[in-house]
Amino acid sequence: MEHTTEHIIYLLSKSKLEGLSYEEQLQLDSWRLNAASNREVCDMLDNKEMLDRDLKGLYAYDWEASFETFEQEHLSAPKTIFPFRRIWSYGIAAVLIGTLTLFFVRYLMDTGYQANPDVKILPAQTAGTIYLKNGDSIAISPKDTVLSLATLPNNLTKGNDSLLISTPKGGKMAVLLPDGTKVWMNAETQLDYYETDSLRQVRLIGEAYFEVAKKYFSSGEVSQVKPFNVQTGNIHVTVLGTHFNVKANKSLSDFRTTLYEGKVKVQQGERQIILSPGEEAYINIGHIQRRTIDTEIGNALKDGYFIFNSEPLSVIMEDISAWYNVNVVYLDNEIKSEKFEGMLSRNSRLKDIINVLESTGKVNFKFKENTIYVDKKQSK
Repeated sequence: MEHTTEHIIYLLSKSKLEGLSYEEQLQLDSWRLNAASNREVCDMLDNKEMLDRDLKGLYAYDWEASFETFEQEHLSAPKTIFPFRRIWSYGIAAVLIGTLTLFFVRYLMDTGYQANPDVKILPAQTAGTIYLKNGDSIAISPKDTVLSLATLPNNLTKGNDSLLISTPKGGKMAVLLPDGTKVWMNAETQLDYYETDSLRQVRLIGEAYFEVAKKYFSSGEVSQVKPFNVQTGNIHVTVLGTHFNVKANKSLSDFRTTLYEGKVKVQQGERQIILSPGEEAYINIGHIQRRTIDTEIGNALKDGYFIFNSEPLSVIMEDISAWYNVNVVYLDNEIKSEKFEGMLSRNSRLKDIINVLESTGKVNFKFKENTIYVDKKQSK
């Protein structure tokens, strides 16, 4: 769980201003139980008598009169009382709580940031685990290249018409599925594969590039190609071709299917899109849409590149976090929506990736252990 200073301050402030989600409450509870000094901070913030006393003093202060005096002494505009002043004064309680929160935890602040990331932080290495139907599991190490399930001992593969493959943060994997389909898996990806007499099915969370092998099954006297279907959330991708990429996070806020060869059908509820090479399906306001992309630059995951085509920084940092196994904390939330373009090797040092982003003059980074702190570039 994230216990960085800025994140704890954020949780303490949010707990008093608007309330925490279930996951955020678990994080704050974990931090509170970690040390007696942490419990003291929470106890001080929970001291309602002290907060009530300070709030009463704040409410008793004549904010409108104070504002008018300031206006007369420092502003040349005619004196007019705007409605927003009253609204502004109603928010003083929230401001005080936030200020008190920062006051109580300011001793936590540590300026010991590093200008560069730790040299021990490396690009993703081959790593992951394959869980077989019979209960066995296979740990993948960096020495492995492409793992073929067809080459495993018979006692492991026998009856394995289903399996689960996962990669951790900082891990990647290339695997040959039992049907001969080759898959390149990104970091922090989970792939659940099973096969029946008439269907091949994949459930995916994360990102993977597929080169689907043709496989046939008999339907009466006719042999038909066995369908290959990828499901992520409520979106289904049915293969009518061979080479395509699917990327989807758990919430489906970032989903895309990119076609490089053949055809695929992307379906969400009753809406479906048939993609041709050079087209991509993506999520826009909760619904799948189609757009044209440049496939000449190749597939980023398979070919070993980060390709950012006017991507928000939040999406870029998600990729960097998974690939380099680092945490990301934003010191300015507005910077998340800033968009960037670029093409960088996935074998690059983290420092080189950061230098390219900073060279745009839009964003600053600083580091502490394996955490990246992201801030908006301050104008001089």
